[in-house]
Amino acid sequence: MWTKFGRDCLRSSLNLSIRRFSEIENPENFKRLRVEGFKRSGVEMYPSGYKIDSSVRSILDRYEKMEKGQTVDKSYKIAGIVTNIRDSGRKLKFVDMLSDGKKIQIKLHSNSFLNQEEFELNTRWMKRGDRVGVQGSPCRTKSGELSLNSNHVTLLAPCLHVLPSSPIENPTKRLSKRYRDILTNPELRRTLVSRSNIIKFIRHFLEEREFMEVETPILGNAVGGASATPFLTYHKEMKLDLFMRIAPELYLKQLIIAGFDRVFEIGKLFRNEGIDASHNPEFTSCEFYMAYADYTDLMQLTQALFSELCQAHNFQPRHGSIELDFIKPYSRLEFLQALESALDTKLPEPADLHHQDSFKFLLDICTRKEIPVSAPLTVPRLLDKLASALLEPNLVQPTFLINHPMIMSPLSKPSPGNPDIAERFELYAGGMELCNAYTELNDPEIQRKTLLTQSGMSDPESMLPDEGFCTALEYGLPPTAGWGCGLDRLTALLTNTTNIRETITFPLIKPIQ
Repeated sequence: MWTKFGRDCLRSSLNLSIRRFSEIENPENFKRLRVEGFKRSGVEMYPSGYKIDSSVRSILDRYEKMEKGQTVDKSYKIAGIVTNIRDSGRKLKFVDMLSDGKKIQIKLHSNSFLNQEEFELNTRWMKRGDRVGVQGSPCRTKSGELSLNSNHVTLLAPCLHVLPSSPIENPTKRLSKRYRDILTNPELRRTLVSRSNIIKFIRHFLEEREFMEVETPILGNAVGGASATPFLTYHKEMKLDLFMRIAPELYLKQLIIAGFDRVFEIGKLFRNEGIDASHNPEFTSCEFYMAYADYTDLMQLTQALFSELCQAHNFQPRHGSIELDFIKPYSRLEFLQALESALDTKLPEPADLHHQDSFKFLLDICTRKEIPVSAPLTVPRLLDKLASALLEPNLVQPTFLINHPMIMSPLSKPSPGNPDIAERFELYAGGMELCNAYTELNDPEIQRKTLLTQSGMSDPESMLPDEGFCTALEYGLPPTAGWGCGLDRLTALLTNTTNIRETITFPLIKPIQ
């Protein structure tokens, strides 16, 4: 119960604070005055717990069909974030409260409290961003909005900063306080919820097909499974340099060798590379490996996965004004034939790509086409640059780019009809690579040769010989196909988000000085 002295202190301190809040723009002054006001009033800023018995979502669902003017004689306790306050005179306030992405209106009328004084004591301190607990009965207002007619409000945690009323446009400022960005940006919240749903769907899709989820090391004393520059760290106890993984591939294939026929992993990968709209040095991938399958089986599985995913969550991805169709069968393009068509030039035969003449030929094309290339210059890099500049931007509808040269695919199985072509595909949509897959190379001697060839190219991002992995292959890797997909990039495409940083909860940024 409030004493008269306590009521007077609360009223005077809150009146002082409320009057001064509107006059002060300095964030530190705002915070200081709020804290001082609560301390003088005796209102507990951080109570220990608050027992809720319902949620905004359940109340909205349960009373969806309530008629205008109707009130339910049942009390609920819910909690959430104050997002808006509208005063309708001295005796009535309407408060918007957000909880788990769902909003409900809280009706605060002095008639629901003991008296006008109690009403003011319970409501005058509220500001946007405050976490509050509310007790009241569901009702449908005359305007038709489902509300909670409340008779008690409890402060659970105050917001000590002025919460922006709309998303901040400056990307650096937004990302420096990501929690604030999410609070004020409903579209960002929807993107992050979609990301969670995508990962949940992929996990369920694979588990339904008897894949087992596993975890493999993030730190290792070797690096492999992809062509990328790793992050280096150091373990003091072992006195050992370690690498953060760029891919889990070699470990997952060893699990297939160990007798697990279908495995997958959803987890973080780390590549010491640039940051742009489709790249981030820390990202999330899904990789799976399927024994007794080849890359054609995975093309069918990929189409089924993305088709069912889009239908289950009603994703409607677009590329500019073009609607992307993940339901109908995807086109298939041969890598070298498609590149020749884009260049209107005959390329060297796959068997000749190791020769110096082929390197000079490809470098000359890049120069004439004004395609920027940087050292180290290798045939795989030049082919990749040409495809990135001339092929990929035109692959708007979902398209399988298949049968890459073996020189670009050191872990892939050669085609039975042509040992210089890999049984590999990449799926593109919206001009962006979504996933990479191939029939796995399971001959240890050929694997040793392909890795040695890569290491001889003097490319710091190329895969190094890994005798431990090649020895594992000698225990017998059955015919296997493997698949990898960047989930940040997939989320961006399916939610029509232009930058993958918007799909990551806390993307890496430079500290603000």
